[in-house]
Amino acid sequence: MGVKYRTTPWFVPAISAILVLSVLLYFSMLEQSKLINKELDEIKEQRAWQAGFIAEQIEQRLQYASESSGRLARALQLRLEQGYPTLGKQLSELIQPYPDGSQRTRKSGFDGFHQAGIYLPPGSELSAKQSQRLLTAKQIVETFGQGALSNQFSDTWFMNRTGGIVIYWPEVPEFVFKAQAGFSYKGTPWLVPNAAPGTYWTPLVEDPIPQLLMLSAVTPVYIEDKWYGTVGHDITLQSLLDNAKLLKGEQYSAFILLNEKSEIVASDIESLMQAGGAEDFKTFEHGVWYEAYQKLWAHSESYLAYKSRLFTMSVIDSQGWVLLTSMPLKPATDKIEQAFTALQTMAFISIAVEVIILTVLFAFFHRRNRAYVRHLKDISQTLAQEKQRYQALVDKIPSIVYRCKNDKYWTMLYLNGAIEAVTGYLAEDFIDNKALAFADIIYPDDQGMVWQVIQDELETTGKFKVIYRVIHRAGGIRWMIERGGYSDNRQNIEGVITDITELKETEQKLKISNMTLDEKVALKTAELQVANQELTDQTTKLQASLIALQQTQNELVEAEKMASMTNMVVGMAHEINTPIGNIAIAESVMKSKIEALLSAIDHDQLKKASLLETLDVIQMSLQSNSASVDKLVALSEKFQGLGYRHETDAPHNAFSLSQLGTQVIEKFAVRFADNRVTYALNIDPNISLHGSAEAMDEVLSKLIDNSIKHGFTVAQTGHIEISANIIDAGRMVQLIYCDNGCGIEQTMAKNIFVPFAAHALGKGSGGLGLGRLYNIIKNEFNGKIELQSQNGRSGTCFIILCPLTNSL
Repeated sequence: MGVKYRTTPWFVPAISAILVLSVLLYFSMLEQSKLINKELDEIKEQRAWQAGFIAEQIEQRLQYASESSGRLARALQLRLEQGYPTLGKQLSELIQPYPDGSQRTRKSGFDGFHQAGIYLPPGSELSAKQSQRLLTAKQIVETFGQGALSNQFSDTWFMNRTGGIVIYWPEVPEFVFKAQAGFSYKGTPWLVPNAAPGTYWTPLVEDPIPQLLMLSAVTPVYIEDKWYGTVGHDITLQSLLDNAKLLKGEQYSAFILLNEKSEIVASDIESLMQAGGAEDFKTFEHGVWYEAYQKLWAHSESYLAYKSRLFTMSVIDSQGWVLLTSMPLKPATDKIEQAFTALQTMAFISIAVEVIILTVLFAFFHRRNRAYVRHLKDISQTLAQEKQRYQALVDKIPSIVYRCKNDKYWTMLYLNGAIEAVTGYLAEDFIDNKALAFADIIYPDDQGMVWQVIQDELETTGKFKVIYRVIHRAGGIRWMIERGGYSDNRQNIEGVITDITELKETEQKLKISNMTLDEKVALKTAELQVANQELTDQTTKLQASLIALQQTQNELVEAEKMASMTNMVVGMAHEINTPIGNIAIAESVMKSKIEALLSAIDHDQLKKASLLETLDVIQMSLQSNSASVDKLVALSEKFQGLGYRHETDAPHNAFSLSQLGTQVIEKFAVRFADNRVTYALNIDPNISLHGSAEAMDEVLSKLIDNSIKHGFTVAQTGHIEISANIIDAGRMVQLIYCDNGCGIEQTMAKNIFVPFAAHALGKGSGGLGLGRLYNIIKNEFNGKIELQSQNGRSGTCFIILCPLTNSL
């Protein structure tokens, strides 16, 4: 470029290197201090999160137990108000008197892991009505007691007002046999006479039978406004504190659980628990814990660094408890500082070498680079001037020029000044959704349409055009036409939005002013003709479909391997014939009425009465055709219901098969009682499947519903058994569902999963249920379902095989 420079002194690079190294060393020390503090803050927040998570888990268990107690009370109250049908065995067959005067469950034949035990104190009256009530309570308690198997609570029980108990506690199966002579629950927090409706929590109290500290969610039961007893769930203190084991990951860490009176409930500090009492907490470790506790409350903080220790506090709202934890900070600080010291040394050496190399290169290329940098500055200045001119030009355009993200909010990255004149809002209000999102001002009825049109056209051509309404800041409605497309990437779009409100208003006025009586009649006639033509086309297509179905039927009958499809075609053809015939009749009526109407118009003989009569006939015909089309659509949906399509919005995660089975059983509890159905649920809590829990819920619910509706139609009582085990070297889960109902005919067994092959076709059912279950198991869980032979036994048994995921 012809530019001359003076020679750079030889010492300049060396001095520059020393200065740069000194500055880097200084700033590295500052950055190290910041990083150490930041890392320490992360440790504090992580510790506070752990404590909060433990408190939240405890809170969730308490909430689950409270809600389940309310459901248990409502189910029992409803069942008792409906009456007392025959429940199989009599109460006298299940209990027997003991030498202390009490009556308890007979030990012979009693399985405390699957059945509820009964304890009645001495002097309890047992009328026939009271016996039936106790049997009903036992059945409901056993159903709801399945929740104890998932460790949500410890047990499920019912106490009558005489002080007795019906309890299901798998961990303490001998509960009713441990009660001391003359024991009664009268006068305890679990049996408060005439308590207010709703669930309440007992204080932390020791149950005298298992001698365990526990909390209890208790709900009174009223029958016709008369107190009958209470139901509830217990949660032992030890099971709640098991969650606190997570805090032991840090050396020398400890926790203290306080009640609402700042008294110690539990702690992993043995010396403190041996001393006991609130005064010991205040003076423990010279009052450091108590001082930290007071500071956390005073500042409403979740963690506090105090006297070289980190204290955290989490509140369990339902009980008014406080979980206070402590861990030393010095081990964490020393570890971080050692890591950063080593890193700093390595970085310092690397930077020193790089600075020396760069200094040498700097001395070599310095002269050449100055001219190049000046040239770049000139180009940058020119580009800045061009950008300013472009910005000024865009701001003068009356239409809105924008650039935004392709998301649901249309997050704006750039807007010109025209946005204020069109919407009343400033451009900066929309940038990065500072005050509101652009999607917020789009008219609510148009938001879904705008999103769908833009996404469809972008997918097809990369460009789009859409017309919609926006809400002005002053409250008016403005019409917009937007044209745009993808920008430099497929994440952002850009375009122009133009206000066409005046055009829309003018268009509407022209339509109203030009609408004469003749034009209205002509328009209505044209609409009717179009509607008639559409119905004619639909009728033609449906008739063609019927002919094709009938031809398919003839071909399928000749092919033995496709015999199952014959039932489907015959059934669908029968169902389609009626609506198609109705459409054809209605079409003929409309056609004749329209021809008469057109003839009257041509001869200027049209009368209002005849026009109204014709329109009424056409309207009724259209309604008839609409009903017929709706019926055909419903038949089409039956076909669509054969397959199970993967729902992308539904959660597809690992779920507990045992917990899901318990929920399904609870859902059918009332129907089981009404139909005198018993059940057995034997599923390992550690078995989990991956997929949609709702899909497996549908499979089990459909099998149970089929058993109740079709399997137990003759027998007085029914029994359902659901079990699951792991087979194939731990790779597969085998889920077995069996009932002892009337079973399935041999002629139907081989086609049980084929659509329209069920014997219920033509009797209010399409025979699609088991076909859909087959598709759910195959498509959602990559498994299979088959009907198993009972070898002469009555009933039905299905085997479901699914791949096993990792245990929960």
